[in-house]
Amino acid sequence: MNGKSLLSKQSKANKDSLFENLFKKPWPYWVGGVLLALLNIIYVVLTGDYWAITTNLARWGSWILSNLGIAANEWDVWTYYDYYARPWLDKQTWSNLGIVFGALIAILLAKQFKFKRVKNKKQVLIVLIGGWLMGYGARVAVGCNIGGLYSSISSLGLNGWLYLPFVMLGVFLGSKILMKWFT
Repeated sequence: MNGKSLLSKQSKANKDSLFENLFKKPWPYWVGGVLLALLNIIYVVLTGDYWAITTNLARWGSWILSNLGIAANEWDVWTYYDYYARPWLDKQTWSNLGIVFGALIAILLAKQFKFKRVKNKKQVLIVLIGGWLMGYGARVAVGCNIGGLYSSISSLGLNGWLYLPFVMLGVFLGSKILMKWFT
C-alpha cells in the first residue's frame, strides 16, 4: 500500500466523519440554542420585524375567506395585526417556506426521509385534534412558541417570560393525557 492511497482513505474518512457529525448525529442543545439566537438576530436585522409563524397563517386564512366572499379582512383582529391583501408578499410567508424547505433539505441530506404508514384511525384523530388545539392556542395566546416565546424573550419582553411557565405546564399536562389515554 502506498502513501497516496492511505492518505486518500484518511481524507475520505474525515469527510465521512464531518458529514456524519453535521447531518446524522444530534447536535448538543446549546449549539441549537446559540444557532437559534443568531438566526433570530439575523432575521430581525434583515426584516426589521420579530420572527413569527402563525400570524402569517392567519393572514392566509383571512385572504382565502375574503376571496370566498366572507369579509374576514374587516374583523377586529386586523386592528391589532396588519392585514395583507396579498399574503404572498408578506416576509413571514417566505420565512415559513424557508423553514419548511430548510427542514426538507436537512432531512434529505441526512438520508432520513421516508414515508410512514398511518398506524390506525386513532392516530389520525389524535394528530388532527392536536394540530387544531395548537393552532387555536396560538391565536388565543396571540402568538405561537416562536413569536410568543422565543422572539419575546430574546427581545426582553415580559410576555415571553409569562408565556414560558404556562407552555411548560401545557406540555406536561398534554404529555400525561397523551400517555394515559392514547397509548
